Amino acid sequence: MKKIKIKSFILSLFIFVFFNSCKTRIIKYDGKSDIAFKEYLKVSNIEYKELNDSIYSKYYSKYLKDELKQKFDKNPYLKTNQVYVHYRTNDSVEFSVYSDEGVFCFSTFDLDMDGKILSIPKNGIVKVLHPVPVEFFGDFELINDFIRTRKRSKTPFNEWYDYVNGSIKNDTIHFTEKYVGTNDHKFRKKWLAKTRKENFITVYQPNLIAVKHVDKYGLIYFTVTGEFNVKQ
Repeated sequence: MKKIKIKSFILSLFIFVFFNSCKTRIIKYDGKSDIAFKEYLKVSNIEYKELNDSIYSKYYSKYLKDELKQKFDKNPYLKTNQVYVHYRTNDSVEFSVYSDEGVFCFSTFDLDMDGKILSIPKNGIVKVLHPVPVEFFGDFELINDFIRTRKRSKTPFNEWYDYVNGSIKNDTIHFTEKYVGTNDHKFRKKWLAKTRKENFITVYQPNLIAVKHVDKYGLIYFTVTGEFNVKQ
């Protein structure tokens, strides 16, 4: 009889703790309470106690995207959703776009200034004759005027990230180093990986227009139109 009472008490205590913890549930990600996310739900008039885990994840994903966009909007160095141009040769260029969702895109084929896709330079200006697709290539991290870009590479037996990093000044990104990074969610150099020198420049061109799209796989890409200044 005593054992039954003890079991009954333990069961009642478990039920009380379980339901009480549900009532005072705190959203946790990465092992810590996310007070900012709760505030985000409050401002959005969403009662967090009534949401199940799948809906939490949905709103948390949107919260992270909004937070990232705000971070990029406040950064005075990088122009997001705008076009940068890199000269591959004196007569050929490459377009790149860094989106406000933390991914970057490259043009998928050679862009020669030969009158086909790009016009022949005239009075220092090159025009885009046909819209140029600029497709998903990797993701990036921005810390003030320093940018880390990474591209995922994968084989049947291995997975890694190729990093190319640089600094931003006067609407110009100067990439100066590259190395192999880890395949986790953090931007991190792989243990014992060598840092090698890199040296290429890409310049923001305000008269090129990038329009954002999302493909059937949910990947971001852009189409670019407009014109840009010829490298002097």
